[in-house]
Amino acid sequence: MLPIKKILCPTDFSEPSYEAIKAAGELAHHFSAELCVVHVVSPIPVVPMGHDPSAFNVPLYEQELETSSKRSLEEIIHQMEWRDLKVRLIVLRGNAADEIVRVAEEEMAELIVIATRGRTGLDRLIFGSVAEKVVRLAPCPVLTVSSRPSTEAGKETTEEKGEEMEVPEEKSEKRKAYQEKIENQLKEWAAKIDELKVKAGTSKAELKIKYEEQIKDLRAKQDVLEKKLQGLKESGGEAWDELKTGVEKSLDELKESFDQTVTKFKGKAEEMAEAVSEKKKAYVEKIEDQLKDWGSQIDILKAKAEKSKAEVKIKYLEQIQELKRKQETVKQKLHELRESGDEAWGDFKEGVEDALGEMKKALKRAVSRFKKS
Repeated sequence: MLPIKKILCPTDFSEPSYEAIKAAGELAHHFSAELCVVHVVSPIPVVPMGHDPSAFNVPLYEQELETSSKRSLEEIIHQMEWRDLKVRLIVLRGNAADEIVRVAEEEMAELIVIATRGRTGLDRLIFGSVAEKVVRLAPCPVLTVSSRPSTEAGKETTEEKGEEMEVPEEKSEKRKAYQEKIENQLKEWAAKIDELKVKAGTSKAELKIKYEEQIKDLRAKQDVLEKKLQGLKESGGEAWDELKTGVEKSLDELKESFDQTVTKFKGKAEEMAEAVSEKKKAYVEKIEDQLKDWGSQIDILKAKAEKSKAEVKIKYLEQIQELKRKQETVKQKLHELRESGDEAWGDFKEGVEDALGEMKKALKRAVSRFKKS
């Protein structure tokens, strides 16, 4: 394995994974290796609900998540102040463990450094299971970094004195950085919720109330998170870690609710788009049947014109030609409607109706004249 030329370190932006990045950086510096810091954005689950053409843009939201994750990685690396270290940031989308293993293979990493505790601080949650799967499937050695219990995080034991030393300044800076991180996340969530509110406002009446209720629920969870963050800021050192767990839990609840709301917006949009498509299809079939019926009537009139006396035959055939032209106009308008997007077909429908009305009048006039003769 030695010398190591490339080290890969996944992060979920939790404190344990932050420690893993520091350890990976020290190893990369020691071996003069390249450090690849990886974050995997989980995909938004798709639930069959409904669709409004103006619904929330899920692909755009996922793109924003990737951009936000890239900024967070850049902030972390900036805090490390690694001047002579070659660092590359990678943001992926998909299942965390699978993507970590895949990128390790593609990058031909010679070592993976990964944290073993997740963002909630519980014994075994998201990132714990990810680390376990990475250890089993990784194509290279894996170094797991276990974070120390929070009660010991700011202490160091000296062999000479056998006593614990407090590191208050370092702990204070970490707390400040964490609080700023959560505040920035809150601002991002607030902006996304505002965007959802705008989308809800443009929805149809029967959906608008439901959407606004979901927005109200998101606002309530946002308020809970803000209050917990305020309590964290005002807390004493002993209670800080306990309150932090509450902040993390509320953050997860807000994210889960937001993802569910986005999925509902997307689902409703798909459902309504399908309904619009069916309506358009039924309308096209109706007009095609009408054209066939009128085509048969024009053929009958043409046959009568051919049998008419010479002095009226020419006039009748001219009327038949006029009907054929109007028939072709309707067909052309119908073709444009058929080729149009489902959202825009209503605009083309007006043109079809106008052409259809003109042809109907012309056919009625022709039939009346033929009867008089």
